[in-house]
Amino acid sequence: MCGLYRLSVTPAAVKAAFGLPEAPDFPPRGIIRPGEPVGVVRRAADGARRWRLALWGLIPQWMKEPPKGRRIINARAETLLERPSFRGLVRHRRCLFPADGFYEWTGERGHKKAWLFARPDGGVFAMAGLWDRWLGADGSEVDTAVIITVDANADVAAVHDRMPALLLDADAVRRWLDPAVPAREAMTLLKPAPGGSLKTLDAGNPLKRPPAQGRLL
Repeated sequence: MCGLYRLSVTPAAVKAAFGLPEAPDFPPRGIIRPGEPVGVVRRAADGARRWRLALWGLIPQWMKEPPKGRRIINARAETLLERPSFRGLVRHRRCLFPADGFYEWTGERGHKKAWLFARPDGGVFAMAGLWDRWLGADGSEVDTAVIITVDANADVAAVHDRMPALLLDADAVRRWLDPAVPAREAMTLLKPAPGGSLKTLDAGNPLKRPPAQGRLL
């Protein structure tokens, strides 16, 4: 799963990486947790890409009220078209989570350690996601989103058996966001990143202190 990530690059870097019309009004963040507002990239009706805020943790639009427990923060690529909560979203509401690193944990409770996975050049990348809009009985609207996961690649497998579905080239990003690309074709983009795409850093426990650059594994 992916339960913690970061977007510590500048808004200008996000704008350049994803072809946004303007830099997002979103400060760099070393730790982004489930339930928090996150920035996602979506394709608007006019074909342009837009930066939008959403809560990380899906509230399906058919729910009468938000769930009282934990929300869904990850969706397994292998079952997206089988689950009612995701099937329609794959067709019509695909998005990207910009990030420059994601964390996975090892160790026992009370002694856990995080490992940060990032591009070797430290640049920003896209994690494939889905979003939905929940409408409350009082007329309120809340956009929520989930990160799609796939089997771990060789870079991540020693730490965890799952990883985010990364879209590492411009064509994959374009096709994932394009609603004219059928769902089953878009699904072919959801696969483990090639080995060597990521470096691994010992991040200690970033929840207890601001995460440093870490030590290369």
